[in-house]
Amino acid sequence: MKGTTVLKGFVILLIAVFAVHQAVSSLYKPVKTETAVFSDMSDGLNITGVIIRNETLVSAGDSGVLHFIIGDGNRVAKDGVIANIYDSESASIILERIDSVNGKIADIEEMLSYNNLEAADLDMINAKVHQNLNNLIICGGNGNYDAFSDKSDELLSAYNRRQAAMGETADFSAQLTALKAEKDQLAASLPAAKGTLRAEKSGYFVSKADGYETVLTCENPESITPEYLNGIKAENVTENTVGKIVSDYEWYIAAEVSVNESLNFKEGDALTIYTSVKSYPKLPVTVKKINISESSGGAVVLFACNDMNSELASMRTGPMTVVKKEYSGLKVPTSARRVVDSKLGVYVLTGMQVKFVEVKVLFTDGDYMICEKQTSDGDVLRLYDEVIVKGKNLYDGKIIS
Repeated sequence: MKGTTVLKGFVILLIAVFAVHQAVSSLYKPVKTETAVFSDMSDGLNITGVIIRNETLVSAGDSGVLHFIIGDGNRVAKDGVIANIYDSESASIILERIDSVNGKIADIEEMLSYNNLEAADLDMINAKVHQNLNNLIICGGNGNYDAFSDKSDELLSAYNRRQAAMGETADFSAQLTALKAEKDQLAASLPAAKGTLRAEKSGYFVSKADGYETVLTCENPESITPEYLNGIKAENVTENTVGKIVSDYEWYIAAEVSVNESLNFKEGDALTIYTSVKSYPKLPVTVKKINISESSGGAVVLFACNDMNSELASMRTGPMTVVKKEYSGLKVPTSARRVVDSKLGVYVLTGMQVKFVEVKVLFTDGDYMICEKQTSDGDVLRLYDEVIVKGKNLYDGKIIS
């Protein structure tokens, strides 16, 4: 009996050791790998850019109600009409209603043009319906009830266009006639404007002012020093200021950097600045001026730009990256880097075998490196290779079990 008990205990111990070994084998991996992928990296400096432009404040008189002809961020010519001036709010209400009626007339006329099912892009039309439905849901979820009516109209318009494209539309002729009659009636009741507000210069009209319009100007770029940027204050904006005209000529991005960082630039350098502006994520710039402080270890680099749009015209400051050069190649972690027989390379796992391949590093940001993509038939790093980033006692030809 005692022998049987000992035998059972031994068998149980053997099974337990085998189970532990299997569990450890399944969880423990002697090497850790990461796939080499094709990617772009840039050699850049992160900055907080301060926008400096030539801007002209737009002021209205004390009497009258403005109805803006130019939308916020739109371009206006010199002496172009920004707004019409009326005696009362009623005129502005009538004009807004006319704009709404014109929009509905345009929608119906466009719907009636969908008379060929084969010519209609139903995928695009359906996508528009779904997009407007999502916009309506988001608008309601965010509590933006002021815009809820507009979003509802947009959804209804998109749905009606879909029905028209499918050939299922109702007869809109009566509605179209009624809308045109309403437009004529509104136009007849509209009082004459008593004046106009015109642009002194050409550029982009922005319907707000931040008080820096006369403080940050392009007139004396050599005066933009760290002390100047740190000492500026916004001026008070008068009540009759209704916006500003932003010049679309040369303007500046000012970046406060250390003296050592400023040494990476020289006047005339052509560079690219990455921004958070969706409509203009990359800005072509040149280094206009480098102003080094005489009393501190700082400097200001002025980047000149000639591109402009409505989003940029409304921006005063924001996070940016100044890019000196961009690199394309195979991206792998720098932890994979190895030196074997005075050769720089990485270990890759091919099946169960470790193989050393040489690489040419084009750029590294510390965590990752971009390696040149080679076309040789020899032992080179290739796209989608499993690069070993962690492992012990690695050598060329080692078998990993």
